Amino acid sequence: MNKHNQKLLIFILLYYVLNIVNTYFVTTAPLNRYLTAFERTPLFELNSIVGNFAVLTIILFVGFLIFTKTNKRLIYLIVVTFLLNGLIFALGIFTKYYQTIFSFYEMTLFKNPATTLGISILLESLKELVVYYRIIVFVPGITLIVYYTYLRRYYSKTEVKIKEEALLSFKPLNAMFVVVGIILSFTTLGIFNISMNSNWTIYAERPLYGVQTAGLYNYYFGQALGFKYDFENIVEADPSWYVDYNKNQNTYTNVYGEVYSNNLTKSQASTVILDGTIDNNKLNGILKDKNLVLIHLESFNHFLLNEAGPYLDETYLPTLKALLEQSYVLDNFYTNVGLGNSSDAELSVLTGLYPSGDTTLYWNYKDGNYTLPALPQLFSNRLSISLHGDVLEFYNRGVVHEQLFGFDDFYYYNPQENNFEETKNGYYKFEDITYASTEDSPWLSDLALLEWTKAVYDTKGDQKVFLFPITIQPHTPYEYNPFENRFTNEDINLEATTLRYLNYEAYLESFYKKFIEVSHELDNTAYVFYSDHGSGIPQDDLATILGLESSNGTSEVNDNVLSRLEYQREMIKTLAFIYVPDDTHETDGLKRGLMTGTQSLVRSQVDLYRTIIELFDLQTDNYYFGVNALSDEHTFSIDSRTFSVVTDDYYIIGKRLHNTNDLDKDNIFIINENYQYDPIKFLEYVYLYKYRMDRAMRTNLYQHLKN
Repeated sequence: MNKHNQKLLIFILLYYVLNIVNTYFVTTAPLNRYLTAFERTPLFELNSIVGNFAVLTIILFVGFLIFTKTNKRLIYLIVVTFLLNGLIFALGIFTKYYQTIFSFYEMTLFKNPATTLGISILLESLKELVVYYRIIVFVPGITLIVYYTYLRRYYSKTEVKIKEEALLSFKPLNAMFVVVGIILSFTTLGIFNISMNSNWTIYAERPLYGVQTAGLYNYYFGQALGFKYDFENIVEADPSWYVDYNKNQNTYTNVYGEVYSNNLTKSQASTVILDGTIDNNKLNGILKDKNLVLIHLESFNHFLLNEAGPYLDETYLPTLKALLEQSYVLDNFYTNVGLGNSSDAELSVLTGLYPSGDTTLYWNYKDGNYTLPALPQLFSNRLSISLHGDVLEFYNRGVVHEQLFGFDDFYYYNPQENNFEETKNGYYKFEDITYASTEDSPWLSDLALLEWTKAVYDTKGDQKVFLFPITIQPHTPYEYNPFENRFTNEDINLEATTLRYLNYEAYLESFYKKFIEVSHELDNTAYVFYSDHGSGIPQDDLATILGLESSNGTSEVNDNVLSRLEYQREMIKTLAFIYVPDDTHETDGLKRGLMTGTQSLVRSQVDLYRTIIELFDLQTDNYYFGVNALSDEHTFSIDSRTFSVVTDDYYIIGKRLHNTNDLDKDNIFIINENYQYDPIKFLEYVYLYKYRMDRAMRTNLYQHLKN
């Protein structure tokens, strides 16, 4: 081989090596801090490398068939490499906001009409190119440009012209290499698919499993060809699977061996403190004569209430803390959301069901193709209305809230929409209450949303109501804050997004002050608050806020170190509380709470459904699966996006413990060393439980699960 061809082969070798290495910036936890990866094995690593090599080979030789001149071939490979680098960058940003891998089959994520928000996220992402060194994923393209420049100079000093026909110019050979690449690609995809269907049946993590075991480029190549890698029809859902999970029974024994029923007594709820006016032995129905306002809180992480660190003291969120003192607080509360984010939270709270995690049911819903037993249907004797400060189409709520959940009305906010009779656009219906938090904000202010809620309440007459206001701020990337900043980088060294998140405190304070004001105007009403999901701030920032050191290593309990697993648990830990005000008595301007106390046991969004059913004595023969949040019953919470499991004893990274059966520091964080239930056996129970729940959701089986 002559010297000229050697230099061209080096260019091709760089194309392969750099683009394969670049995939690890998405698929490995050390290089992608937002991702929790599967345990890597030599076989799957080899399969992944071969898969990526196969697709790069197909791309290479298809280009060689199209372009016969060396110069055009090199330019082609540079362009392709930059496109692949852009894919790596985009996937990195996606994992930042969703902690999992993108799938072509979930393009519904981009249906939400949120241009202003999208531009904010795009600008924030572009900042990361420089500020957080994500420019490194474009090193392959930059390297090829540098080497191409060198080759141009080299050839200019020789008699050989770079534009002449050169290496691998025999087209049948190029075509053969394309075929070989396709065979390798299909083979590695087949290995991945067989492995996934036998080893990992959790829907939400198929894309992550795919890019790790089949190769990132190879996985998306297969999706582009229409491969769905689906095990949907392997086993049909069997209604008998769900009998033992059903908690809508006179008596049942849970996974911990505890015996409870759908009738909760005061003796089974030791943390509940009731005022003498409602002091019943039986807690079912104690709120049945009250109106319900269920308030969805956007992006509230529980650590904002942690005063142990050097920054968030008792003066941070004082109004909220005063409200919590008059409430029953779920102090160990977790989100269950998957890719659907806020919509998944609504789904879990309103139906008591886990989202599958890999899709957005709100956008998949059409033509009545799901039937779920939702709270508005159970409040059949009440006026039920949901309210949100964004456009009708956001998360398809205009369809889902009325057709799937059964709300009587859904009010939204769209200043750009033309007025029409009987409008549900709050911009016209509540035309005197249409202010945003800032001039450039695309959303209604959440303070105005509370005023909408009061306006609806005022029209109820003698009828009881179930109102569901859905707040939207603070929303990532935490723009549109109308108040002065409490912190600057001189006070606390944080990433810009995190700093904006902390500085939303004044806005949240104004929201809770407005809530207290509005609550004085609503009589005989109980309030249930819950947060949809966490903030997604980086681990180092959380450690700084809490006054800890950040470590990706040990997960042992250490008061001075925030481990990786502790951080992940904190990111899905949110807040929920129940406020039942006494209309006849105030304390410091806030109505005294008739039901107080703190629940320190694990609870999550799916538990609120059952809790509301039993507190309001709603009648249903449908199965339900959560616990009553007030009870002393133990339970678990599943993060549908990553299949991590939280209990009172440990936090489990499901994908890692399931495949290794190793109680290693990277697989499990032990909270209580004296745990009774073996974590490996417990995970197998939850693994099967989640698989069956996903099957029921996908096959619309829940409507048939009845006593």
